[in-house]
Amino acid sequence: MIPAVSSRCRAGKVVAPGGDETGLIPPEEGYELYRHKNAKNLKTKNWHGLYWARRNEKGDYEVRTVPSSEGERSVPGGVLPKNGFEEHYEKLER
Repeated sequence: MIPAVSSRCRAGKVVAPGGDETGLIPPEEGYELYRHKNAKNLKTKNWHGLYWARRNEKGDYEVRTVPSSEGERSVPGGVLPKNGFEEHYEKLER
């Protein structure tokens, strides 16, 4: 079971590495959930390989974090170029 996040966090839920992401709520309108294509093989501690992302007017991706601990908020992660982002991340069907 994934613990609920405090009401201050718009993400609604958190996800632990290898956990269930189906109950996650986008932080803002237009964001969709993406996972690193090699997330299961990455050795990064406490990172589930997930980002919220949406396309901007140039076609690049605005990304936000997906909280992995209770009480964390989704925060902006910057803008990633379309080609690099799509090479390493895949959209999750929800």
